[in-house]
Amino acid sequence: MNFFVFLLGLAVSAVCSMVGLGGGAFITPALILLFSLPVKQAIGTSLFGIMIASISATIIHAKHKRVNYRIGLLLDTLDVPGAALGAYLTFFLPSHLLALFFGSIVLIMSALIMRKESDKSNCLNLTAKIVVVCIFGSFISGLVSGMVGVGGGIIDEAVMILALGMPIKVSAGTALFGMSLTTIGAVVPHHILGNVRIDFALPLGIGCAIGAIIGSSLTGRIHQEILKKILAAVMILIGIRMILLAF
Repeated sequence: MNFFVFLLGLAVSAVCSMVGLGGGAFITPALILLFSLPVKQAIGTSLFGIMIASISATIIHAKHKRVNYRIGLLLDTLDVPGAALGAYLTFFLPSHLLALFFGSIVLIMSALIMRKESDKSNCLNLTAKIVVVCIFGSFISGLVSGMVGVGGGIIDEAVMILALGMPIKVSAGTALFGMSLTTIGAVVPHHILGNVRIDFALPLGIGCAIGAIIGSSLTGRIHQEILKKILAAVMILIGIRMILLAF
């Protein structure tokens, strides 16, 4: 069983780390459906794997100068308040409507990313407008995460590619850098609460680390247009999954 958990982490992280996503939308349900973990333990264990993957991938992306640290930090600014508000709003808004709405938004964003022309420049001047866009995007990212339980990496990627015009290779490294910070903060309380299953977390973490190193190393070798198609395809799968949760 542990070998298959290792393969799960390896496969998901190899694909997702190429385009700046964590893979929790795939790892968590797989741990629940394929390995019969309780929901809370699946979430905690999945977060551990994503933490390892994001840190491993960030190291590789940083080595190749594909991380904008200032943008990454700005996109983390209001994640926690946004997530708290999102969790609070779930008491008042029907969960199936939220899943349907945000699933549709993710599908629209995937189409827009496919049509967005690639920006060759890695430089981005930090203007007041960009700061506002990043902070607002951070809040929305946390809000979506709190309401429907999907990682905010999708929103962060959309903000960087669509609103800031960043090339996907840099947005991927930057998103994973931000993710490495937020997942550390999430894993610690889950571990204290006993939600991280060590027997699953260790093989998952090893698989995620290797997969993330492979995926992030491939990022520099793959053309940006192909990376955009991979990102859009993953987003479409996540969007469809969210919509299916509505029914």
